[in-house]
Amino acid sequence: MKIKVKIILSSILLLVSSSLFAASWESASVEIEKSIQQMLLKVKPYKGKVDADLEPLYADLAQITDQKVDFKYLAKSVMGKHYRMANDTQKKDFQSIFKRTLIKTYAKSMVGFDIESFELVKPRAPSPKPNKQIVVVKVTSTSGTDYNLVNYMVLKEGTWKLVNIVLDGFNLRVTFKNQFNSIAQNNNTDLSKTIDEWSVIMGK
Repeated sequence: MKIKVKIILSSILLLVSSSLFAASWESASVEIEKSIQQMLLKVKPYKGKVDADLEPLYADLAQITDQKVDFKYLAKSVMGKHYRMANDTQKKDFQSIFKRTLIKTYAKSMVGFDIESFELVKPRAPSPKPNKQIVVVKVTSTSGTDYNLVNYMVLKEGTWKLVNIVLDGFNLRVTFKNQFNSIAQNNNTDLSKTIDEWSVIMGK
């Protein structure tokens, strides 16, 4: 009798955990799909116009991503060990500059990449932490080439936030972190100079 009860309880727990996973991943994926659709709509008038004035597009993408990307966390991660040495003004300045860097990178990539279609790929297994989800998007170009866009999402205060992107092995957070560290070393860890140089190199 005890064995049967255990089996029943285990089955219930499995069903509950599966439904929580589905709801959690589905809610995260909905945010990603919605964001991509909104951005593609804004990018459409600029397709292929890499030399066009993209400032209006930057503003549109900034508005779309403002509540959906954890820019503060990303900026802190990119600064790495230097974050502890930075004062409040330097942290705030770099967060603002990095936000523009990320938006410009995303905008230029989307303008130069002719997207035919995209689809969300469901994970084979649930995330061990429901508040952390990985949403993979398969993007297909007009030439038929497929790319995997991996979005790392974290649920913070009831809102899904993007905390990293990996495009076919290109880890955005790690790449930018290495760049920041290299610039900091060249400036003898003078963070004010490092942030200023980042702004010049990555474009104001």
